[in-house]
Amino acid sequence: MPADQTQTIVFPNGSPSRLICPRPDATALEIVAALALPAPRALVILNGGTARLEHALQARLAATLADGLARVVAEERLTVITGGTDAGVFDLFGEGLARWGRTAPCIGVAVAELVIRPGHPGGEASLEPNHSHFILTAGRQWGDETATMYALAAALARDCPSLAVFAGGGAIALREMQANVAQGRTLLLLAGSGRNTDAVLAAAGGEPSGNADLDAVARYPGIMLAAIEDDPAQVRATVRRLLFGGEKPAG
Repeated sequence: MPADQTQTIVFPNGSPSRLICPRPDATALEIVAALALPAPRALVILNGGTARLEHALQARLAATLADGLARVVAEERLTVITGGTDAGVFDLFGEGLARWGRTAPCIGVAVAELVIRPGHPGGEASLEPNHSHFILTAGRQWGDETATMYALAAALARDCPSLAVFAGGGAIALREMQANVAQGRTLLLLAGSGRNTDAVLAAAGGEPSGNADLDAVARYPGIMLAAIEDDPAQVRATVRRLLFGGEKPAG
């Protein structure tokens, strides 16, 4: 068996999700098999901050993530991986999924001991209820899920285009950027979203941060940007272009 536990959980809003707690030695391919997913048309990975945001920033980022990213995900039937909690960028994105529909799998990857979920009230953060799947890993701190998240990303992206989107975030987001760089994936950084996302963009523009890891990411040629002040339609167009190039999008 590829997982210690596979079950369906139902959130208070009535939304069901498939939840898997993999064995520590489970391979990415075993986890994919347990998820029972259709082959992805394309993959988007969303990473970033979960801290409470200043009101004006939250409003701008909500439009970008809900009416920009979540809408194009729904329209193009894109498979998504996120950090899975009902906080920060994942909460805003989940609101967009509720608005525009869940047309392809949305997989949250988090640490089992740290999340609150139906039937398991202990933890620090609730799971976001509009995700279709969750993978809950072993670990004791946030970031312990990153290796599983990016092993899964590599497995799902073997036969389809993929894109990583970043908004805000601190040290964990930087490690996630490094994982994407190692896998050769394009990074779409949301300018104006704060913290390490903006710090990498500043360094890429010629302002070294003094952080060697951050500056190394900033030198990566696969960095693209979209501003959170942009119309959400521009964000949708950018995602389509980065994933499909000149191909005609679905719908």
